[in-house]
Amino acid sequence: MSDFTMQQINHLWNIKLSKAPERQPLIAGLLDKRYIENLQWLDGKKVEILSPKTILRFIDEELIHDNDAILKQSGQFLHSMSSGERKQAFLQYTLSLKPEVLVLDHLLDNLDMAARERITNQLEAQSKNFSIINIYSRDDDHLGFLKDSFLYENGAISKKEKQTQRSNTTKNEHPLPPPLHAVSEHDNPLVAFNQVSVSYLDKCILSNISWVINKGQFWHLYGPNGSGKTTLLTMITGDNPKAYGQDIKLFGKQKGTGETIWEIKQKVGYFTTNMTFQFKRRQTVRDMIISGFFDSVGLYHIASDQQIKLANAWLDFIGLAHLNEKPFIDLSMCHQRMIMIARAMVKHPPLLILDEASVDLDDESAAQMTDLINRIAHEGETTIIYVSHRLEPGLTPTNSFELIPGEEGSTGLMREI
Repeated sequence: MSDFTMQQINHLWNIKLSKAPERQPLIAGLLDKRYIENLQWLDGKKVEILSPKTILRFIDEELIHDNDAILKQSGQFLHSMSSGERKQAFLQYTLSLKPEVLVLDHLLDNLDMAARERITNQLEAQSKNFSIINIYSRDDDHLGFLKDSFLYENGAISKKEKQTQRSNTTKNEHPLPPPLHAVSEHDNPLVAFNQVSVSYLDKCILSNISWVINKGQFWHLYGPNGSGKTTLLTMITGDNPKAYGQDIKLFGKQKGTGETIWEIKQKVGYFTTNMTFQFKRRQTVRDMIISGFFDSVGLYHIASDQQIKLANAWLDFIGLAHLNEKPFIDLSMCHQRMIMIARAMVKHPPLLILDEASVDLDDESAAQMTDLINRIAHEGETTIIYVSHRLEPGLTPTNSFELIPGEEGSTGLMREI
C-alpha cells in the first residue's frame, strides 16, 4: 500500500484529472465501489458522491418515486432548479446524510463566484468531520484548503504534479456545411422582450426585462445562480407558459398570436449538458448527427443520401470524421458535446442556445469547444446565445446580457463587447 494512503484520519484530497475522459472510469469505479489501489481506504466507509450522475438519479427518484427529501429541505424539487441551484441543494442534502467520505465530482462547475466562495468556506469549516475528495479538471477548481494534491492518469493516482498544457490545435480547413434546404428568412430582430416580468407564487424572478437579439449576433448570457437564466431561456424556447400575455416577439411574431411550441422549436437549436445523458442506446456518431434532422432522441428513420452526406460533412467540420462509426455513448464528454452541437446545427436554425457547453471539461477540451463555437459564429449566420458563469478564454461574443438579482427580481443589462 502506498505510504500516502493511511497517514491521516481525515483524507483531504484534490485529485486533478489528467484529461476529462479520465473522469468516467474513476467516477464509475467510485459509484460501483470498485476502488483503485490508492482509494482502497474507502472500503467500509459511508461514502456519498455528489456528481452529475447522482443528481440525475435523485431527479429520477423525485419523478418516479415521489422522493420529496429535497423539497422538504429547500421548498423546491431538485428537477425544477437550475443546474447551479441543483448542485448547491444536493450538496446540503448530501451533508445531511452525515457521510464519512464526501466525494465531489466537479463541484465548482455551474457555480457563480459568490456560491463558490460560500461553499468552499462551508466545506473548510466542516472538513474535520469527514474526509473529502475533490475531483476536478480545471485549474481554477482546485480547493485550496485540502491538504494533499494528486493526479489521476491512466487509471492510477500519483503525487506527481502536472502543469496544464494546451496542445496546439491544428486548423481545420473544412468549411461550415450548407443546410439541407434553403433557410427561410426571418424578420429582425429574432427575439424581442419588452418590459417582461415573471413571478412564481409571491416570488419575482425577472423584473422588467428588455432584450433585443438580432440576426448574426453572438451573445454571452450570464448572472449568478438563481438569477433567472433558465427562466429566460424557457421564454425563448416556448417551454414557459409565463410567456403568454407578455410583450415578446419571437422570429417576427408576437407571442400568443397562433404559433405552436413546435414551430418555435424548429427555429431554435438547443444544447444543454444534461442532454447527453438522455442518449443511452448504442447509436453511432453519424446516426446521432442525422437524428438532428428529425429532432428525435436516437435515429428511427431511414436517412436520405443527402442527409448522410451532410452528416459526414459536419463530422469533417468538427474534426471527428474518424469516429463516425463509434458508439456515441463511448465517446469522451468533450466529443459527445461537439457531436450534440453539430446535431443542433444540421438544420441551420436561426438561433442556437448553448447552455454551459464547457462545464466539467478540462482546460484543453474547453479550448477545443471554444474553437468550435467561434467557428460556427464566424462562418455561419446562426445567432448564438452562450450561457455560462465564466467567459472561456478565447471565446469571442459580440454582446453580453447580464442578469442582476434584486429584491424585486432580476433586471437585465445589455452591453456590446
